[in-house]
Amino acid sequence: MDASVTAAWLLPDMASEHTRKLYAAIRRDEVEPQAPNAWQWECANILANGVRSGRIPASAVEGLWSVLDAIRHRVELHELAPAQHKAVLAVAIDAGVSLYDAGYLWLAKSLNLPLATFDEHLIQAAPQAGVKLFDISTL
Repeated sequence: MDASVTAAWLLPDMASEHTRKLYAAIRRDEVEPQAPNAWQWECANILANGVRSGRIPASAVEGLWSVLDAIRHRVELHELAPAQHKAVLAVAIDAGVSLYDAGYLWLAKSLNLPLATFDEHLIQAAPQAGVKLFDISTL
C-alpha cells in the first residue's frame, strides 16, 4: 500500500466509499498492508502539504494524525538493507518513477503482493515492473 491510498483517509476531498471500506478492513485486520519504511514520512508529508496548500486547516492535523495512528501499527513496515536500495534504484530507472515510488513497486514484487495505489505513475509502471494492482473496489 502506498501513501496515495493513505491520502484518501487524511484529505477529505479524496475520500470515497471504497477507501473507507479499505480503512475499515485494515482496522478489523482483514487486510494486512505492507509498505516500505518511507511510508511513514510520506503520510506525515501529506498532512504538511495539505495544510500548506489549504486543503486542510492546521487545526485538523491532530485529529487526522489519530486517523493515521489507528492503522499505523497494522501496517507492516519494511526497512530495506543497502543491497535492496540498489535494487530499488534499478527499478526507479527501469520504470521511470521516483525512488520512493520504486520502493513500493520493489516491495510488492518481492513479497509477491498486489500494490494498492491511486498514483497514476505507479499504476502505469506496475505492469512493466511485474506488479499486479490491488483492486480496492472488490472490498
